[in-house]
Amino acid sequence: EFNESIKDCARRELSEETGIKIKNIRVGPYTNDIFKKEKKHYITLFVVADYDSGVLELKEPEKCEKWDWFEWGKLPEPSFLPIKNLMASQKVPFTAL
Repeated sequence: EFNESIKDCARRELSEETGIKIKNIRVGPYTNDIFKKEKKHYITLFVVADYDSGVLELKEPEKCEKWDWFEWGKLPEPSFLPIKNLMASQKVPFTAL
């Protein structure tokens, strides 16, 4: 959203999409993502945060089938391009920059 900070955006997006509230939000790594087929170019900003409250919900079923938990490095394929790029960068997203 216009004039929204990275931390406020992460807080809002996670709540809107999952029902989860977070705290202690820290800026994490970023990726440079080029979606060739769609002719789109994005810079994806990752954040690291602690769980605060809420129950995990599927609030946008038209965008996502389900939520699930996986170990880092054992993510299923196909993976979203920003996640692939983050893994290729060998940056660990669980520590803030």
